Amino acid sequence: MGTHTQHRVLVTGALGQIGSELTLWLKERYGADNVIATDIQPDAKKKLSKDVAFETLDVLKPERISSAVRKHRIDAIYHLAALLSAVAEKKPRDAWDINMGGLINVLDAAKENRCSVFFPSSIGAFGPSTPQDGTPQDTIQRPTSMYGVTKVAGELLCDYYAAQSGVDVRGVRFPGRLVRILVHATHRRIPPGFMQRRKSRPAPSANRRRQNSRQSAQMGSGSQ
Repeated sequence: MGTHTQHRVLVTGALGQIGSELTLWLKERYGADNVIATDIQPDAKKKLSKDVAFETLDVLKPERISSAVRKHRIDAIYHLAALLSAVAEKKPRDAWDINMGGLINVLDAAKENRCSVFFPSSIGAFGPSTPQDGTPQDTIQRPTSMYGVTKVAGELLCDYYAAQSGVDVRGVRFPGRLVRILVHATHRRIPPGFMQRRKSRPAPSANRRRQNSRQSAQMGSGSQ
């Protein structure tokens, strides 16, 4: 697979389930010298390739994010740092602070340094009142979990930065099944569908997840 040496990316939450696999795929796509992996914890278990640069980074410290973006001349930030469902329910205040505070810090860094952002949403952004059949793209979003609440708010925040500040933000509402498909796809070196270049488009709704999983084996990738 060829590399694109002029495109430099930074991954937050790089030691997570998606982050660790995505970082390795990005290395193959853009070259190890163009991928900066970050996480709040050091890579003690050596999840990542030794030739990928790694830095500890707390997304709640905006000056650290901006410094890393400038230092490495970053073109796109893949923002995966977040508290997930189970922990978010046990620690709702921490979930709000990390999921929303981290996101707005990343968006501010992107605005300041003119780089793009990928923000993964989730079907957790829906809720029991969302239509179950033929779910439209724009629909009722009344989640009953703190994780879902942060995903709805995160989608709106990304829309705001795209509309008001011109930040190039992309996102997809991931179902858990699709996450497993994408992780499997990275092992097979198949370009994931969520990498397809899209600017300020809404994320696919739940009724389109099967289509997206098929596209994950067919679509090329651009920036985030």
